[in-house]
Amino acid sequence: MTMRVQLSDTASLAYDSVGVGIPLLALHGAYSARSEVRSFLEPMIDARPVRRVYIDLPGHGESRPSSGVRQPDDVLDLVDLLLDREAPTGRFLVLGHSFGGHFARAIAARHPDRIAGVALICPALPGEQRTPAPVVIRDDHVSTELDPDQRAEYEGYFVVRTADTLDRFRRAVIPVVGEVDEQTLESAITAGPHSADPDTVAIDAPVLVISGRHDHWVGWERQQRLGDRYPRATVVTAGDAGHALPHERPGLVAALLSDWLDGIGISTAPAPHQ
Repeated sequence: MTMRVQLSDTASLAYDSVGVGIPLLALHGAYSARSEVRSFLEPMIDARPVRRVYIDLPGHGESRPSSGVRQPDDVLDLVDLLLDREAPTGRFLVLGHSFGGHFARAIAARHPDRIAGVALICPALPGEQRTPAPVVIRDDHVSTELDPDQRAEYEGYFVVRTADTLDRFRRAVIPVVGEVDEQTLESAITAGPHSADPDTVAIDAPVLVISGRHDHWVGWERQQRLGDRYPRATVVTAGDAGHALPHERPGLVAALLSDWLDGIGISTAPAPHQ
């Protein structure tokens, strides 16, 4: 069921939640929506006592119209309203893919004393991206099954093109590809500046950073240096993957998220007695 918090009639945040336990805010990237993150994250952590709160960033999905969201901190003000409702006290987790990774860092910078852990998957960072040249790691020519627009989307996102990744593309990506509020993207879904700078606020909690070595959208070299900013960081650069890393290497991402949650002390829920 979709829920919503609002700053005004044209500034709202749509979200839904799954599970029980410590809240985890999950954020998608630009030109996507919450169901993409939900599609890959649910099978990875659904056995944990974690309440996953999936958010549509302003200008995306059901968080439209969004003309009232005029700057990056307006996005964070909406997240604060969501926290007031869904996690008014205590600690919480935050996870983001792509530009959602940037906002995950910004949320952590606003609430450093409440953050139990941060997971960043192919995070966008402010400044020059220093991206590698596009390459194709594997191409089984499955994209010929798609219409031209979908084929361009698939081949622009995935560097591993197999029957498995095509299936994930169809289930997780095609449903969220559509119209976005371009004005909101240009003014608010940006790398700041923020009133609390993610590069200067100390986060004393486990931080996981996962990048794809062939990510030609946000790169991987600068992401590796996030380990210098977070004293409890685990930083992994995955070979044979690009910006679609959670779809191309789901087993690796699941294992790393499992280790991250273990380090926070969030154990797998025990099996019910027979």
